[in-house]
This record gives sequence, structure tokens and C-alpha cells, in this order.
Amino acid sequence: MADSLLNVKKRIQTVNSIKKITNAMKLIASSRYNKLKTIFDNNFLYYNYMKKAMNISLKYVNFEDSKHIPTCLIENNSNKNLFILVSSTLGLCGSYFYNLAKLADLHLNKDSDVIFIGQKGYRKYKDKVNNSFNDFINLLDNLNIDSVNYFRHYLDNLYKKNNYKSVYIIYTSYINSLKVECKIEKLLPLQIDKECINDNIEPLFENSTSSIVDLIVPHYLDALLYRYFLESNLSEQTCRKNSMENASTSADKLIDNLMLLYNKVRQQNITNEITEIISGSNNDPINFI
Repeated sequence: MADSLLNVKKRIQTVNSIKKITNAMKLIASSRYNKLKTIFDNNFLYYNYMKKAMNISLKYVNFEDSKHIPTCLIENNSNKNLFILVSSTLGLCGSYFYNLAKLADLHLNKDSDVIFIGQKGYRKYKDKVNNSFNDFINLLDNLNIDSVNYFRHYLDNLYKKNNYKSVYIIYTSYINSLKVECKIEKLLPLQIDKECINDNIEPLFENSTSSIVDLIVPHYLDALLYRYFLESNLSEQTCRKNSMENASTSADKLIDNLMLLYNKVRQQNITNEITEIISGSNNDPINFI
């Protein structure tokens, strides 16, 4: 029984140590989550304005008369697609990468060309696809509008050089603080969203519509990419925060159960000792004077 009591005590100490780690990781993830959520909310308004401006300008431009059309608006005559897989670098975020990999498995194969963002996706698929581009694998570690702008130029050149028909992005969309959803969306060529356009109001352009498109489209694409990357990063921190919170809760329940077991074993030891003392005193000879 003494050994059992010691083992239970060691298990309680081990679970307490694990709980301290999960609590610390939960606090770190919560801090990052709050910071990213603020940036995401601030970016959302800018993104919507840029989306509306881009769609309006695309509706009224005459591409046949335009001498210059941005690469991201051209649909190439090809059957080859390019994928962008946005995953995580660190673990301990629940089913975040598992769900993302389930979606990626449906679309990636040995003929796919993939830009990897995040170490986990690269390690899993680098040998399973045709061409793997890992120049921006750590993009989310220091995400800002300048790094996104640099990535957009890289993507634009790759899209034009390899004559891809379309570019798709596989990422995790943020729904709320308890829910995220893995998605695949067509990124290039850009399409007009008619819901953003008010047909009753025709805009007045001071310059030619083609020059307006040349100016607006790159900024819109920067805002769109920044939104995708922010959502993925925010979703990762959401999953990690919730996962560590669940782990801490489970640790508390396990500690409670172990404490009950510890007290039960301790009480049994005390009862056994008392029984042995009573049995020993009953066996002692009685001396009469």
C-alpha cells in the first residue's frame, strides 16, 4: 500500500506539471489571439472598400481596348493549376492541421504545384506533389503588409512564368472564437463580385478605366492575401487556445480523481495500521501481580 500511495502522489505531481505547461501555452495563445483579432477586424473594413472599388473598376473597363492588363486578371490557356497551402509550423493546436490535411488530400496529387506556407504542410506533402515552392514557408512568423506585397509579386511572376490556368488557396477560415473551417477558394484569375456593385450608380473616372485597374487591382490582391493569411494565423491561435484550455480542464478533473484515490489509499493504510496495533495488543500475555 505504501508503494501505491507513493505512485499516486507521483502521478499527481506529473499532472500538475503538465497543467502548468498547458496553462502557460493557453495564456500565450490567448495573447496572440487577441492581438491578431484586433488586426483582422481593422483589416476587414479596408478589405471591403478595396473589394468594392476593384469590382466597380472591373465592370466598366474594356479589356479589348486596354493596352495593359494585370497578370492576375488573365486566364491562361492551360490545364495546370497552382495551389497555395497555408498550414502551421507549431503543433499543440488540436485538430487544426488534421482537418486541413483532409481537405488538401482531396485536391493535391503528384501532378500538383504547391506554394507551401507553414512547416507542417511542407513536411507532409513535399514528396507527394510535382513542384514544391518553399520560399515563403515562414511567412506567417513575421506577417505584415510588406511581406504580403513581396509574396504577391512572387505569385504574380510565378503565375505568368508557368502559365497556370488558376490559383487556388487552401486555408483555415475563422468563424468565431470556438469554430474554424477549412476552405479552398479560387484566388486567380480575379473575378467580379456582382453583389458589391450598385447598378443604379455609374461611377465617374477622371483617368482611363485601365489605368484605374492597374492601380487598384494590386492593392486589392494585397488586401485579399493579407486577409487569407491573417485568418489562417488567427484560426491556428484559436485552435491552440481552445486545445490548451481543454487540456487544462482535463488535468483538473484528473487531479481531482487522483486526489480521491490518494485519500482512499491513505485511509486504507491508516485503517490497516490500527488493525495491526489492535491485533498485536490482543495477542500480548496478561501479567497478574
